[in-house]
Amino acid sequence: MSSRERRSLIALLGFLTFNAVYSGIVTAPVLTQIADEFEITTGTAGLVVAAYGAPGILVALLTGPYSDRFGRKRFLVAGSLIMGTFTLLSAFATSFAVLGATRIVAGIGASVIFPNVTATVGDNFSYRERGNVMGTVIGLNTLAGVVGIPLAGIIAEATSWRVAIGMVGTLSILASLLLLWKLHPAQIALNESRIAEMYRSIVTNRSALGAIGSSFLGALYWFTWATYIVVFFERAFGLSQGVASTFALTQGLGVLLGSQLGARLGTRIGHRPVVAGSVLLSGVLLLLQTNLTPPLLATALLNVALSAVIGARFASNTTLLTEQVPEARGTLLALSASVTSASIVAGATIGGLIIDGPGFWALGAFCFVAAAFAALVVWIFVREEPIDLEIAPAV
Repeated sequence: MSSRERRSLIALLGFLTFNAVYSGIVTAPVLTQIADEFEITTGTAGLVVAAYGAPGILVALLTGPYSDRFGRKRFLVAGSLIMGTFTLLSAFATSFAVLGATRIVAGIGASVIFPNVTATVGDNFSYRERGNVMGTVIGLNTLAGVVGIPLAGIIAEATSWRVAIGMVGTLSILASLLLLWKLHPAQIALNESRIAEMYRSIVTNRSALGAIGSSFLGALYWFTWATYIVVFFERAFGLSQGVASTFALTQGLGVLLGSQLGARLGTRIGHRPVVAGSVLLSGVLLLLQTNLTPPLLATALLNVALSAVIGARFASNTTLLTEQVPEARGTLLALSASVTSASIVAGATIGGLIIDGPGFWALGAFCFVAAAFAALVVWIFVREEPIDLEIAPAV
């Protein structure tokens, strides 16, 4: 693969995940507006986030092995098209139940995107290169948080939440067409093993199970906080939806910075210590932010810091996952995506109950406990023994 082809592949994967992340987070800055329109609590409105993540629990498990057998491209294109179409349809929901249903179907499309993007990176780049490549892809999709959250909040405040969500759906449909035209990834030799055999090779691997378990706990912490960050700024400082969404962009800026630094640090010292240290430290910072609640500017700066630290985990964690069971890479990453979807559902649901009950101080404590266990699991169970496989010709 030439340098130009490599750059093109990274840009396409980054653009695809930008849309997938944007489609997932677009509801976060408009939860209050959705709650008001359908006359429900903010915590109940947060269930639309759970609805988006729920299908991935099962869908990724069923489709993962087929990407190892039939290739990645068809899943990336179809996933983006389904996600975009039903995100657009959700903008026309006539009730909260219809909104939840369309978000579920959009989540079906999104659930096959992330594991196949990561598997494509694993197929096309050596282990030593993967951290930096994943850092670049994550940096591109992090722009969805930097740009998407404040943009969606401002557009929703000026028009309605329906316009903000419909815009994202249209962008995702365009992304699917671009992928169909331009995406030509290479892939390791296709795996003809039965599905049960692929999963057996994973569930009997102690390190792979540890990596997946740590990913679940880390994602549980992060998605619980990410779902309600705009609500936090609204309630803690009495800000309007648009202003709170603007302050929430500190999250995206932090992750953008941290993912680049973390990827490079992981290449130098190993990805395992970066994963363990970053999730633990960011959990501590979030606990302080939600319990001490400093003045607005100090809180915004603290949120940049904790987001940068957790951002350092993202590229290193996915790089670790790609090399746990290389012969069933797509299957393992699909399993990881499945438990991540479970963490989105759990995080949105538990977080909603917490903020409707004791409040954000308890949300910070919950996230800290999840982060601490994530760090402990990866440090005890996960190995890091890079093995570079020969890349097969494009299929």
